[in-house]
Amino acid sequence: MGLFNMVKRTRRIVSNKVRKGLFKLGALIVGIFAFLPSHLLESDIQNYEDSMEKEFAAYALETTASIFSNTLEQSFIVSYAIESIEVVDGEPISSVVIAYTAFGLPYAEIIVKDNSAYVNKKLLFQK
Repeated sequence: MGLFNMVKRTRRIVSNKVRKGLFKLGALIVGIFAFLPSHLLESDIQNYEDSMEKEFAAYALETTASIFSNTLEQSFIVSYAIESIEVVDGEPISSVVIAYTAFGLPYAEIIVKDNSAYVNKKLLFQK
């Protein structure tokens, strides 16, 4: 009986050590991703010929990056894509930026205007 209890106790100790090790590994991975800049992979703004559109695209990406910086969501988002830029009378007035997760799933839609931004996080749960 004593040998059986010792084997059972050894299994329990090993399984606790394995669980603790896996938890520490997971915490390390999340910790590393939390400090990566959310604008690590940004959208390419070279495909805009107009200098005003290019400046507004850079402003939209900078605004989007600043919205998610120093938040828990920063670890989920790996890239941004400018979906559209609305131009009225030759001047850009708003832009729609999509934030994507590591698996290519859209996480949020950010509507950036001249002096404000709106974040729609319900995009993740749509199609």
